[in-house]
Amino acid sequence: MRIAIIGAGGIAQKAYFPLLIQRPDLEIVCLYSRTSAALEKARQDWGITTGSTNLKDVMASKPQAVFVLSSNDSHYSICKMMLENDLDVYVEKPMTLASVQGFELAHLADERQRILMVAFNRRYALLYQQAKQILGDRNIKMAIFQKHRPQLYHTNLFNQYTDDTIHQIDLMRYFCGNLQVLSTSCEMQDDKLANAVSTARMDSGGLAVLINSLQAGAWQESVSLHTEGISVHVNAFRELRVVYSDHEEIYGSDRPGKWIPDLRERGFSGEIEHFFECLKTRQMPLTNAWEAAKTQELVEKLVLASGDTIDQFGT
Repeated sequence: MRIAIIGAGGIAQKAYFPLLIQRPDLEIVCLYSRTSAALEKARQDWGITTGSTNLKDVMASKPQAVFVLSSNDSHYSICKMMLENDLDVYVEKPMTLASVQGFELAHLADERQRILMVAFNRRYALLYQQAKQILGDRNIKMAIFQKHRPQLYHTNLFNQYTDDTIHQIDLMRYFCGNLQVLSTSCEMQDDKLANAVSTARMDSGGLAVLINSLQAGAWQESVSLHTEGISVHVNAFRELRVVYSDHEEIYGSDRPGKWIPDLRERGFSGEIEHFFECLKTRQMPLTNAWEAAKTQELVEKLVLASGDTIDQFGT
């Protein structure tokens, strides 16, 4: 299969080049980057023969599918261009910076009968998938989603939730279904976001809590899901603990860095495999454009609940 890759930055280097380069069934017909320096370095590092700083050259290379790994603010326009040229698209999160644009792309993908898949890798991470399987069709009564980092970075809640915490917000929808936003509170320090807490109510009647700190000792991510007779705790990407009334079961503590590669544990391998399977079968991806647009819509509602305002691009 002929593919093009748009973007040669950090996420491409860490997650996508290592997985795509090694696949014998792929031919990378064009690598695009906005800057010639980044383009040439990536080509040399990964042995990619053809590259360009002009998007028209991507189209001229006649790919069958495109990986959009560029900056967040470019995703909407690039995805729209690729879909209008009848190409299947895999795009890094967030698909767009506004849910209205996300729903527009979802409609366009349907109209063109194209696959548009968004890279919410947590849904494909092994321990999160196992937690989903264990819970089955149980109605969750309480869910707590946490994401912490050791440094202040974003200057407002929208950018933090869209750029980083969106993984946990998508997991809220994945595990809890439709949510009605109740509240959001946040704290700033030195004109940057320091802490945030959001709450929401599930259609089934349970409660969901999102906790985000940028003043933590180290990077941490976890999910705790409680329902009648069972509690499921995921310490990403290291351990899954299932607590029953009379015993506990622990999974995954021996896995990271040992017999399962890190990119598979984190879900990158699984989501890429799922994308290529969808290209073959033409099935709707698990993380399709409609799902991504709904997650972005929830981001916006959570931010608005804090009293902040957002414009089209979240600045």
